[in-house]
Amino acid sequence: MPRLSSLEELRPSPRLICVLVLVSYFFVTAGIAYDIINEPPAVGGQTDPVTGAVKPMTFMPYRLNGQFILEGLSGGFFYTLGGVGIILLDLSRDKNQSVLFRNVYLALGLAITILSYLVCMVFIRIKMPGYMR
Repeated sequence: MPRLSSLEELRPSPRLICVLVLVSYFFVTAGIAYDIINEPPAVGGQTDPVTGAVKPMTFMPYRLNGQFILEGLSGGFFYTLGGVGIILLDLSRDKNQSVLFRNVYLALGLAITILSYLVCMVFIRIKMPGYMR
């Protein structure tokens, strides 16, 4: 068994640490602990009063402390996507990159961050109709 000359050989790469932090951030914001403890259904259902058919519901309306599984996963995805956009905005400030890459990072970071914000606001309006109007 070879001996390690130093702890430098055991150090994980910064990219691996960033990926692990983003994955754990996704799990936390998606509410995986809530899903494991409370075991909610993946989607809900609402009966149509006219036809009597059951229509699927992705969001649990009027309940901020409850969620369906797909609701949590989609919310966590867009929170994480916003975090990736902010990381791209930070990468656009790197002076060692070419101007083209900096502009691409800036445009992509702005687009992703704004998209994530707008989708999260749509989710809040679906979850709580009439909130902040």
